[in-house]
Amino acid sequence: MDEDYHPPLALTILAGIFLALGAICMLIVTVDIIWRRGWRSMMWIMIPVYIINAGYVGPLTLYLYFKYGRPSKPDPSKPAQTSSHCHAPENPADVENEGGDVPDSSLHNHHEGHHEGHHEPHQGDHHAGHHHHHHSASRPLLATVLIGVSHCGAGCVLGDLVGEWLVYGTNATINGQGIWAELLIDYGFALLFGILFQYFSIAPMSGQYGPVSVWRAAKADVLSLTSFEIGAFGWMVAFQVGIWGYGLEMTTWTYWWMMQVGMALGVVTATPVNFWLIGKGIKEPCA
Repeated sequence: MDEDYHPPLALTILAGIFLALGAICMLIVTVDIIWRRGWRSMMWIMIPVYIINAGYVGPLTLYLYFKYGRPSKPDPSKPAQTSSHCHAPENPADVENEGGDVPDSSLHNHHEGHHEGHHEPHQGDHHAGHHHHHHSASRPLLATVLIGVSHCGAGCVLGDLVGEWLVYGTNATINGQGIWAELLIDYGFALLFGILFQYFSIAPMSGQYGPVSVWRAAKADVLSLTSFEIGAFGWMVAFQVGIWGYGLEMTTWTYWWMMQVGMALGVVTATPVNFWLIGKGIKEPCA
């Protein structure tokens, strides 16, 4: 293995600033969810999704959370209700409606379907459906897509954390270099976590816990997650091979700052794919 690179103090301080900003954003979301007892009204899987994403795209996640995903203040006079903030569009018009591109009459007709009691299995209870339409009526399509990207982003972050430390602990290599083993193992764990995140979005609102929902989750997330990792892994190769010649140790702050940058680039590469997946009804919008 090539000689280890020791980042200068200035670079370490800069890395520490960005990592600290990510940690602060994670803390802000966590404290706000706890204060508002978010588990009583949010779809529970969105709690770790927002917290994890705040660590690498903090300002964007704070905007999406406070604008579209923040739970309402707890009201002691009302019973706790857990809402399912996801919805599988029946046709592309439903997705377009989230961006405000379809006349209000289309949304009105869709609401009438709810009041007449024509519920699809995946739509959840009346409270969940009402909460979803409150979001979809006012949320742009881009916000819907970015929240969808956050699902695979959370899976990628957890997968990379597990994979990176597993490779470090076992000293695994391919062709004498750890980065190639990292890419392979990180991707495997990212798929596992990403599908789990998607599964626990789909299964609660459909009431189907089992292989059917696992397949739906995999179909929705594999392409989305792979497109995310194109940005993240591309940057990993760029900084590990191209910039530091395999010499940057993963125990440095600079390394994890570079990983933070890679995750942010993953959002960029995954966004067009999620536009397509949500537009085709393959992936379900979540909030």
